[in-house]
Amino acid sequence: MNSQASETNQQGGHLTTLVERAEPYAALLRRAHLLAEPEAPTELRLQALWQSPTRPKDLALLDGTPVEVLDPGHWNRTAGPDFRDALLSIGGALRRGDVELHLRPADWDAHGHTKDPAYAGVILHVTWAPGPPAKTLPPAVPTLALAPFAERQGPIDFASLPTPRDDAADPRPCRLRLEGEPGALDRLLVSAGAYRLLIKSRAFAEALRDGSPFQAFYEALLAAMGYRRNVAPFRRLAQEIPFARLQQLPSLRRFAILAGVSGLLKEERRDLWDLWWDSGFPPSLRPYEWDFRALRPQNHPFRRLAGAVGVLHRIDRLLDLSLGNLPEALVEASTLLCEPLALKGALIGANRAHAIVTNLFVPYRLALGSLTAASLDALPGEDVSQPMREAWHRLTGTLRDLPKGGLRQQGLLQIHADFCANPALSCQTCPLADA
Repeated sequence: MNSQASETNQQGGHLTTLVERAEPYAALLRRAHLLAEPEAPTELRLQALWQSPTRPKDLALLDGTPVEVLDPGHWNRTAGPDFRDALLSIGGALRRGDVELHLRPADWDAHGHTKDPAYAGVILHVTWAPGPPAKTLPPAVPTLALAPFAERQGPIDFASLPTPRDDAADPRPCRLRLEGEPGALDRLLVSAGAYRLLIKSRAFAEALRDGSPFQAFYEALLAAMGYRRNVAPFRRLAQEIPFARLQQLPSLRRFAILAGVSGLLKEERRDLWDLWWDSGFPPSLRPYEWDFRALRPQNHPFRRLAGAVGVLHRIDRLLDLSLGNLPEALVEASTLLCEPLALKGALIGANRAHAIVTNLFVPYRLALGSLTAASLDALPGEDVSQPMREAWHRLTGTLRDLPKGGLRQQGLLQIHADFCANPALSCQTCPLADA
């Protein structure tokens, strides 16, 4: 720890200790009605506070370790931790993972989260009230209590913090607006879907100007193999071993090099080990950089990497296929190395293949000019996700007849991100109703 971090840590510890020592007198004042009792939020309002830029500043754990919220994460409305993929600095060390919030530390025990693999990615337990850590909380997961820091900041108007349930007007204004104009909903979804794909294609257009379009595609392909928790190491692997250095090599040697450099290659695979070692590429990633928590065996990065190499082997043919035939061809291409690596089953599932087509192949081909905007009407759909359902329900008042086409599904996702999941908006203030 450098001297600046040490000083910050010491200051945080002093401040936390001071709050603890001052608390008995503050409690005396509250009992005498000379000091207002701090408002206790509901759990939903506590989540809204965590999401809000007005959350307390200069946070620290009970031992004084400073905590900085670089990104509170994605507010999860379904089962699992309250916030996904947060980015925090804890004691000067960057941590990325999930955050769970409760009113009291013991609520973790009461809810039985330790037994639920969905909570294996939690890196911070945030509570309103301070207290001893939950008995079943994993030792590596610290607890941060917000109330002591909120008191120093002054009263918090929890009722003014936007939450997903604040805008429960029915029918919603956007629905009334769209129902009043025939065809308006479909035009909105098509336009929003086109906008989403345009944004994605701009990254590849930038790579075209830099003269390295396929390297950008290659990096994005490996990142797509990583799912949420292993996106970063997969992308770094593609940057450490540019595709130009693999282009003339057979696929099995490509895989051996990537697996060796990634730190995923086990010594008992001497055939692969020799192929990698003879190439002269040093190991760049370490096994601890990969996240294997609550990971199903079929989603292991070793298998996903093999699937990516199979796709790269047939990439020229895949880039020429129609959008309708591409997902199935991706699944089939991923099996190229199954036999030599003794791996069973497709290494890319059907739904993952549809997502890769939408989020990678389509934007890349749009940037290259090999795909027209009109052809997007034939974009295959993915499995319907919770954000799609939520946006559709708000727009139509029903969960029936959700769009099956990929372009309109992309429109739902874009609308959900820009409007429905935007903590700065509620239905009453949403500009979508005036569109």
